[in-house]
Amino acid sequence: MSVEVDWLRDRVDARSICEFIEQGVRRDASRDVQLAVKVGRGGLDETTALFTGGADIAVVAPIAALCLLRQFGDLQGLFALGVVPRRGCLVAAADAELPLRTVADLAGGTQCFTVATPADDDVSLVGFAVHRALRLAGVSAGDVRFIYDAEPAACFERFASGEADVVIHDPMSDPGWAGAAALRPRTYLPWGDRVVHGLAVQGWLPRTVPAGQLPGLDEDVTALDCSDFAVLCRADLDDELARLIARILTRGCRPAEVAAAVQTPLPLHPGAARAYADLVTDESLGSR
Repeated sequence: MSVEVDWLRDRVDARSICEFIEQGVRRDASRDVQLAVKVGRGGLDETTALFTGGADIAVVAPIAALCLLRQFGDLQGLFALGVVPRRGCLVAAADAELPLRTVADLAGGTQCFTVATPADDDVSLVGFAVHRALRLAGVSAGDVRFIYDAEPAACFERFASGEADVVIHDPMSDPGWAGAAALRPRTYLPWGDRVVHGLAVQGWLPRTVPAGQLPGLDEDVTALDCSDFAVLCRADLDDELARLIARILTRGCRPAEVAAAVQTPLPLHPGAARAYADLVTDESLGSR
């Protein structure tokens, strides 16, 4: 794998991916290209920018949310240019001294707990997932108090300071979780079969996080998958530009990594599809 791709994956976030694409297009395009690449606050604002013409390219995570939204028909007319890998999981963690052992324990008790998490505000895909999962767990808006923030670091700080009893977010998306966990003993709360199965049938699959992968995680826990970024566009993106971006995303990748890049939640743009087909052909010819 090239040093360039290693650098991207070591610092993977939406902004670094956008910069990576823009730099590659400026370097490799055969003509001047005006390309608007959207970095948003939560995922849904990026797809909205594509629909309204405010962006040509959007980098959106997690892919599981896009699979779910596609089933609702909310992404009709959008295409994918590829997938950039990133580990991620949506977990709930509570103060270890509280009488909470599962997410469902937040419902119907005499104590009203405070939860730090993103809002379900038509912007944050994580907030969309959290509130959908809570409803499946039987937790209603009246059962808990919410402190809303889209940024994982802010949610982790609210938990570390004691302002929130529970935090629900992706601890792999920000190094701040390690510090928050060190300051406050925590218990990871399983989502429960009702949540896992309820979301799985809608396209949002679970992910097992092995013991030791998160601070203080002593045994495997089933979380909701928040992995990977999808690079999206409209159908009217120039074919040659789509082909170039797909090449940029997979420059220096091994065949298995190219195969992962095409596991997109939406159909591939025809230009990107040709680029990946060319890569497979080039690789097979090179191995002879």
